[in-house]
Amino acid sequence: MTESKDVNAGSTASKERVAQFNQRFDFGSYAETRQFLDELAELSKRDDYYPDVSFGKTYANISIDGEGQAALREMNSTFIADMQALVTKTKN
Repeated sequence: MTESKDVNAGSTASKERVAQFNQRFDFGSYAETRQFLDELAELSKRDDYYPDVSFGKTYANISIDGEGQAALREMNSTFIADMQALVTKTKN
């Protein structure tokens, strides 16, 4: 399983804008992908935050816009770190 990260720069018109968070997670099988998505759903319920998710048989793309990141920060949420930890858990 490999991970790749792409963080796009936000608009330069406003210094308060946060760059969009984009991360792709690659898995070795559909079962691993499904496990990750199921656990991500539980994490989303816990924090009442639902990122943009697209996925295929062996990958998942997660996007969180600047407003979403600001909302998570305001809640002192560990959503992004917890989501990334799910990948390691899914591999084991």
